[in-house]
Amino acid sequence: MKVITTVLASAVLVGGLGASAYAMTDQSKSNDKTQTTIEEAKAKDIALQKTDGGDITHIQLAVDDGVKQYEIEITKGNKEYDVDIDSSSGKIIEFDEEQKDDDDDEKEEKLQNASPAIPLDQAIKTALKSAKGTVDETDLYQENNRLVYEIEIDTVDKREATVSVDAQNGNVISVEIDD
Repeated sequence: MKVITTVLASAVLVGGLGASAYAMTDQSKSNDKTQTTIEEAKAKDIALQKTDGGDITHIQLAVDDGVKQYEIEITKGNKEYDVDIDSSSGKIIEFDEEQKDDDDDEKEEKLQNASPAIPLDQAIKTALKSAKGTVDETDLYQENNRLVYEIEIDTVDKREATVSVDAQNGNVISVEIDD
């Protein structure tokens, strides 16, 4: 009888230790499914379905308002589309459609042939003097017949700043800070 009691007590002890060990293990494998990112190709397919085709001119994986998303720009005929897709679920977060200007192609061609007088790294240094933080995105475009660097910064106080820097003389044109 003493042997049976010892065996039962040992079994209960081992079972309890096993259950405790299981409870203390990292159960993050089940959470990984909610944090997966859809492939870029899938995001492109979703965007092109929404616009019934077209040419993708820009795609970027970015974080906006704490949401990781694909930002996709598409042109089709005389229309331009901006499609933002949640990278976890594939759901369309935002969809914008604009009429394309006739002058857009001509301006883009001139911009491609133009060169900024100051390098991007210098524009970034200038922008970071206006808004302290980490550079999230940069872009070079033409505005009012001049080249402009647009530099997006995640500020140290957890806000987003957009600093426009003249690509010819390096002067700050504007600073916008989102709350």
